Amino acid sequence: MPAGSALPPERDLAAQLGVSRTTIREAIHELTLKGVVRRRQGSGTVVLDPSDAASSLLRDMSQTEREAVEVTDFRSTFEPEIAGLAASRRTDSDLLLLASLCDFDPVTATLEHSLEYDQRFHETIAATTHNHLILALSRATSEWVSEFRRTSHSTAEGRTTSLNGHRAILAAIEAGRPDDAARLMREHVAEVGRI
Repeated sequence: MPAGSALPPERDLAAQLGVSRTTIREAIHELTLKGVVRRRQGSGTVVLDPSDAASSLLRDMSQTEREAVEVTDFRSTFEPEIAGLAASRRTDSDLLLLASLCDFDPVTATLEHSLEYDQRFHETIAATTHNHLILALSRATSEWVSEFRRTSHSTAEGRTTSLNGHRAILAAIEAGRPDDAARLMREHVAEVGRI
């Protein structure tokens, strides 16, 4: 299918291929992780351009290579430094956006709402560095951690742990404390990696 075209609904694909909707859902989830398709609520699943750098990076990795320990190692290598840089470069508008992404009740929030805010929080920290390469890296690797985010956000306790970490990181960024922001991000990544 050409880039930009929409996949048929799950029920149609299941009937066409003679498999269950669960199988279709799992296949689409894996294609999403590999950057081949993008799911958007309300507009369906769309085929992405195969030349996209993020998709080619992820497409080369098997699911077993994306083990939790590897994702935690990857995040621990980059995200603390990004948070530290954000703390030294933040603007008032950056802080307002970050604060808005920490303003919800993790107990009553749906899994999808919590996941969206989590992904946007980390991407916004990258954007707060005002470095286009760092933001591109954050966006390119976001799908790598999406499955592990889903696991950590699947319970109210996990969502609360994640949000508390975000709020502590935000406080350090607001205060302009790069070392604290980096340390708190390192602790946050380790903590959600254990959930």
